[in-house]
Amino acid sequence: MSALRVESFSFTVRTTKRFDVIDVTQQIQNWLSSIKAADGIALISVPHTTASLTVNESEAGLKTDIIDAATSLFNPQGPWKHNMIDDNAHAHLTSVFIGSSQCLPVEGGRLKLGTWQRVMLIEMDGPRTRTVEVKYLGL
Repeated sequence: MSALRVESFSFTVRTTKRFDVIDVTQQIQNWLSSIKAADGIALISVPHTTASLTVNESEAGLKTDIIDAATSLFNPQGPWKHNMIDDNAHAHLTSVFIGSSQCLPVEGGRLKLGTWQRVMLIEMDGPRTRTVEVKYLGL
């Protein structure tokens, strides 16, 4: 029986807009290939309170819809109490509802995603430098 492997990786993403949806699937997959991952799980997170991580289709119209929905639910000009400190309460609230992590299966060294699924960083308070952290647990 093989021993459980635990490997860690992080990379940065420099966002260029206040609101953006950025596909980070390939960076994660490239790393899994480089460590010769086999079967296990990938824990993926962003250690930020104003960015989120989701799995969905990486299509331009849908990316716009995600931002439009988030800013409609959490209007950046809304009467948020936190805006008295840092004009970004909408970004914190979006992160609370979308979340900042994903746990995905890895099979044969590849993320097991559906046909249209991609791992996407959602920026709600850019431009910023964001960190994506990945931990692989597996064989």
